[in-house]
Amino acid sequence: MNNIASFKDFIESMFYNQIFKGLSNYVEDNPDKLECSTYHVKSPDEAELYDFRINAVDIIDSPENLIIFDLIVSAELKIAETVRRNRRTGEAEQWFIISCEAELEDGIKKFNVINISIYDNNRSNIKFRSSENLIPIIKKEQLDYIAEIFLKKYYPEALEKPMKVLPKVIVERMGLELINLNITKTSTAFGQIVFDDCEIEYFDTEKKVYAKRFVKKGTIVVDPKNYFMRNLGSVNNTIIHECVHWEYHRKYFDFIKLYNKYEQHIICNVNESSKPIQAWSPYEIMEWQANVLAPRILMPAKQTKEKIEELIEKNKKLLPNGKILDIYESVIYELADFFGVSKLAAKIRMLDLGYYEAEGVYIFIDNHYVTSYISEQKALKRKQTYTIGIQDALFLYATDLNFKKTIELGNYIYVDNHFCINDSKYINLDETGVPKLTDYAREHMEECCLIFEFDIKNNDKYGLQNYSENLLFRSLISNKIAEINYDENENNEVKKEHKIIKILQ
Repeated sequence: MNNIASFKDFIESMFYNQIFKGLSNYVEDNPDKLECSTYHVKSPDEAELYDFRINAVDIIDSPENLIIFDLIVSAELKIAETVRRNRRTGEAEQWFIISCEAELEDGIKKFNVINISIYDNNRSNIKFRSSENLIPIIKKEQLDYIAEIFLKKYYPEALEKPMKVLPKVIVERMGLELINLNITKTSTAFGQIVFDDCEIEYFDTEKKVYAKRFVKKGTIVVDPKNYFMRNLGSVNNTIIHECVHWEYHRKYFDFIKLYNKYEQHIICNVNESSKPIQAWSPYEIMEWQANVLAPRILMPAKQTKEKIEELIEKNKKLLPNGKILDIYESVIYELADFFGVSKLAAKIRMLDLGYYEAEGVYIFIDNHYVTSYISEQKALKRKQTYTIGIQDALFLYATDLNFKKTIELGNYIYVDNHFCINDSKYINLDETGVPKLTDYAREHMEECCLIFEFDIKNNDKYGLQNYSENLLFRSLISNKIAEINYDENENNEVKKEHKIIKILQ
C-alpha cells in the first residue's frame, strides 16, 4: 500500500483478480467483437486473456459515496482462427473500456464491474469528471453551473429570485456542525473542515498556548479573527468555502485515508500558490475550487445579474445627473449589503458577470480607497493597472531607468495613485491646492494615465500570495506585495496622442 500514488494504482493493486476474471470472460465469450489481428489471424474465432494493464482511469463525478469510473486497459491476448481446417494462432493487443462502480467510505466497498466494451476513441464526452485523486475536474466556464447545482441541492430558494444565502442554513442542511476557534496564533488560517473524528489543534487565547480538542467528522471550524482572504469577504464566505470542501473534496480524503490515516482535515490558509496551474498539488487545486465557487454560491449568476440591473435602474433614477462612476459605487455598496458579502467581493462578481465599468471602483491601496475611474473595456490587459502605490512608485523610480526618464521629463505627475499627463484637461487643483484628476480624466483613463504591469508576490504580514487568475484582486492587497513593472511600449500611444501642457510644477 505504500506504493499507492493514485486511484488507478489502488484499483489495480486491490482488484486485479476481479477485473481479470471479468475481462477474461468477456474475451472468451466475444472473440468476434475484437478489433485486433495478426499476420496469420485476421478474424479471431477464439481468444484468451493473458494479461492486462490499466493505462488510465476516467472517473465520473458522482453523488455521495458512490464512485463510477471507466478503466482504460490494454490487454495481451492469445487469439486463434480456423481457416480451411488449419488452426492459426497469434498474440495481439486489444484496448478495452471496463466500467466499474464502488462505494468509498472507510475503504472501498462493493466494487463491481458493470460493463466491458472495446475501447472507442470517439466515445461521448462526459460532462463532469474527477482526477485520479478523486478531485472534481472543474473548468472555469463550468463554475456558475456547478454553483447552481450546489444551490439546487442545499438552497433551491436562492435560484427563484435574488436573496441573501444564509451559510448557517446550508451548514444545517448538509448535516454539518459549525464552531469558532482560533486555529493559529498568527491568524495564518481562516477556516478548517474535518473529514473524520479526530483531535485538532487550536490556539488557546487565554492560556496563550496551543491546545487540542476532539471534534466530530463534518465539523467546520472558523477562526473569528480571519475572514476569507481578509477584505475579500466575510465569515459567510469562509463557511461556504468549507461547505464546498465537504461537498466536492470528501472523496479525496476518504481515498487518502486508505493509505494515510493521518489525513483527517484540511486547513484553509491565508495563502495561495503562485505556481502554474499545471504544477498545483491536490491541496492547491481544492483551495482554488473552494475559493472560486464560494462567492458564486453566495451570488448565483442569474439572480445576481437581475439584482445588479435593478440597482442600476434604481440609482439612475435617484441620481439623474450622476455619472456612471457614482452609480456604480452605489450599486456595489448596495449589492454587497444585499448578498451579505464584502464590497470587493460584490465588485469582483460584477466583473465576472461582464460589468467592466466596475473595475475602477473601490480600489483600496495605501490604506485608502482610490478615487473611482473608468476606461475603455479592453484598454487593460491581464495583470495590468493604472493604479500604483507610493512605495511601488518610489521603488520603480529607483530601479527602472525607462520609467525614471519618463517621469523626469515632467510630462506626468503622481495624482490619486496614478501617473497622469500633466495637462489641465486631466488635472486640476482642489480648494486646498492638492492636484486631483478631473472628471474627464476619471472617465478616460486610457487617454492620460500610464499603465503598469504587476505580479503578486508573498505578503509576509498576512501570509498572502497570489489569489486569482486575473487583475481583479490587485485592489485586495497591499502594494508591498505587488511586484510592479513599467513597459515603455505599453505607454507609447498615450505619449504620442497628447500634446503636453504643464500646469503644475
